[in-house]
Amino acid sequence: MRVSKVPIDMSSEQKEIMGVVSKRQLTYLLVSGILLYTYIPPVFTLFNVFGWIVGASVALISALPVVFAVIFFAFFKVEKYNMNRDYFYWIKFQRKTQYGSWRKGRE
Repeated sequence: MRVSKVPIDMSSEQKEIMGVVSKRQLTYLLVSGILLYTYIPPVFTLFNVFGWIVGASVALISALPVVFAVIFFAFFKVEKYNMNRDYFYWIKFQRKTQYGSWRKGRE
């Protein structure tokens, strides 16, 4: 059997949006942007009565968990399995529902 090296990485995700971001990563960015757009303005207006600096800082602090979650799930991989974090955790949590008693043959 003939073996030849491929000059590109076939196992990685295709970066389709301007060669930088994949469709999966773009989906994460769009959904998180919509989520932040819906809840940051009310948080800012709620704390704006104490001053715009307080309102902006509380809005920024409330946006950090979403930003960190998106960066963690969309842009980091599990190197041991060469798998994206979201897909890895999806498989890991699905496994818990697949326990059962398996027997060979009829009952």
